[in-house]
Amino acid sequence: MRFSPLTVSALLILLLPWLVLLGIGLHELWQQGWLYPGMALLCTASAVSWALLQWRRRRRVDRVVDAIDIAANPLWTGHDQQAWQSLDALSERWQQQRGVLTDLPKMLELSNEVITAVARHYHADSRYPILEFPLPYLLKLVTLVCDDLQREVLDRIPGSHAVRLVDLLRVRQAAATLGTLREVMGIGHWLYNWPGAALAKARGLLLDQGLVTVGEEISQRLLRAYIQKLGYYAIQLYSGHILLDDWLPPERMSAYATADLAANTARPPAEPMRFLVLGQVSSGKSSLLNAMFGELKSGVGTLPTTSSLTPYVLERDAQPQAIILDSAGYGGVANRDAVAALQREWARVDVILVVCKATQAARAADVAQLDALRAYFQTKGRNQALPVIIAVVTHIDQLRPLQEWQPPYDIQQPAAAKAINIRHCCERVAADLQLPLHMIVPVCLAPDRPAYNVEDALLPLVNEHLDAAQRVRYLRCLRGQQTAASWRQWRKQMQKLGQIILEH
Repeated sequence: MRFSPLTVSALLILLLPWLVLLGIGLHELWQQGWLYPGMALLCTASAVSWALLQWRRRRRVDRVVDAIDIAANPLWTGHDQQAWQSLDALSERWQQQRGVLTDLPKMLELSNEVITAVARHYHADSRYPILEFPLPYLLKLVTLVCDDLQREVLDRIPGSHAVRLVDLLRVRQAAATLGTLREVMGIGHWLYNWPGAALAKARGLLLDQGLVTVGEEISQRLLRAYIQKLGYYAIQLYSGHILLDDWLPPERMSAYATADLAANTARPPAEPMRFLVLGQVSSGKSSLLNAMFGELKSGVGTLPTTSSLTPYVLERDAQPQAIILDSAGYGGVANRDAVAALQREWARVDVILVVCKATQAARAADVAQLDALRAYFQTKGRNQALPVIIAVVTHIDQLRPLQEWQPPYDIQQPAAAKAINIRHCCERVAADLQLPLHMIVPVCLAPDRPAYNVEDALLPLVNEHLDAAQRVRYLRCLRGQQTAASWRQWRKQMQKLGQIILEH
């Protein structure tokens, strides 16, 4: 680049006053003896600040910005939780890269990897797993994401509801103009007082470095939040948790619950909890039902009295609270219809009470039932949750010593012989059925004695696991309502198609 003599003369005239002022300033600093101490202080402060920033960048604790953690959906199944946990490794790997949020190709690559990872988790055998969803559900997903982002922006960014996009553009243009003016003024600052300008430049560099450090931490937090949010909605999509209707599944009653309540005059407005009572012949299922209801609801005998499932409505304050299904006792006469009916109910109940007789050591039939139940939810019912399983050990009054019966018995810290034998019996049942010991409840339902441990232990244990049972209810209602909604859509579409055909 060549300059004309006129341009060079103009620059010299412009710079000459500044050069004179710079010389006067240096002379004054030299006369006062402040030049070298000032430069030494500047160098020392810069070195210490630089060391602190480097140490700060290497630390992984005491972050400047709090982590933005998005919790998993508590209503997800174990299969869904595995998909959620698999995103941690992906998040850690992408957080090692810089500038992802400002690089559009990288953001697209990241988004595709997150969605593909979730899709393959649910459709591992599909050639195109990422496309395994109906189009209306994708539109619903976009709506949910937009609503979520809208709430985040309104809640976290002050004034976002009032600032227009054109205002942001004007601010950006003004900032660019101010940056140009700052550079021009910086030249004059160097010419007038170069030690002060050097100190300001060093301070600016250190501040910029600090902002870079904080910016990297913010970027990592936002990047992790983006991966979690995108993965969350991808799991919602591919696991089938997204409904086209704006209501919760338990708010509508299922067809089988409606059938169970057909003879009941008072019907709940929403889907009730459903309990299934299992047990071998003469294990005490009917006696347990009687104790839970407080009145006789089914026959008690040595032979099974129910060849299929019999629903009972548990009412409190004249309102239905739950449906309890009494099943035919297994281990006796084979009944194919009863077995088929029992298997159909596995995916329709929220809590399963397995009744075991304390004096009966043969529990192969109980083990087979629970093994088949667990196998069903591991294969065919992977998109549902395993019901809460509680084992009820009956006839504990017949354990040794036979003549002793002085309840209550503390089986957590047993001292007497009866309590020790009850504890050992519960441990054997827990081992055979592969259940935690705290899910085993010993009870006495003898007709000549007051019911023991039903109100004091069994019902409180059910209430303790009520959240888990409600999760099971949500998932079973979700699948049922999705099927019903799908048929409703088919009917609407066929009606519309028929109208179009008739009009033409």
